[in-house]
Amino acid sequence: MKKLAFVAAVLAGVVFSYGPVRADERKDEVAYKQIEAKLESTVLSTVAYEDTDVSEVVRDFAKKGNVTIVIDKKALEGVAEADRKITLELAEIKLGNALNIVIDQIGLVKSYKNGVLYITTKEKAQGAVTTKTYDVRDITMRIVDFPTPEIRLKEDGTNRGPSIPTPDDNEEPPTTDEVVEMIESTVTAEWGSSAKITVAQGQLIISAPRDVHKSVASLLDQLRASK
Repeated sequence: MKKLAFVAAVLAGVVFSYGPVRADERKDEVAYKQIEAKLESTVLSTVAYEDTDVSEVVRDFAKKGNVTIVIDKKALEGVAEADRKITLELAEIKLGNALNIVIDQIGLVKSYKNGVLYITTKEKAQGAVTTKTYDVRDITMRIVDFPTPEIRLKEDGTNRGPSIPTPDDNEEPPTTDEVVEMIESTVTAEWGSSAKITVAQGQLIISAPRDVHKSVASLLDQLRASK
């Protein structure tokens, strides 16, 4: 498979996979996934609020989902008092979706900080940068195929049979620089600003917001699957 086909294969499918991270980052990641799982699995039969302050709505959601949700006070101060009032009626809805609807009404977004769900501005959410290390040597390493003897099947009355050629795969794996180029051209981020990639001994050290890390991990996993 040529390199063009290799890149095309990379863009077909989404699987998340994370490279090595520090112990504290791994602990936070586990906490985030647990929160997301609760938001996804908790279904609210009814949601009914009338002129209720968003902080009270979020506090109620936190109790129903048994999760910790923190609202950025400074971000909330930037919302007009009238806009903080929530009037809403929903039925049979996942907690995560209901939360998205509520915070979208006041122009805030979900983020994760210190192991808890954090409601803040989009700018602050994008500015929350973490550093992770991704080992891509399994992607860039060339697999050497040792030559095998030619296989012939013996036909009746003959000393030799038709030859079955051994596949000759000359595909070259991408270089580390090509992987970096693919990430920067595929994953949407402010590369060189809030998102940076450093190469060290076949590993990528990436500093970026959490959503960028998820996209990078997805892309790397697709690269592995396409080999």
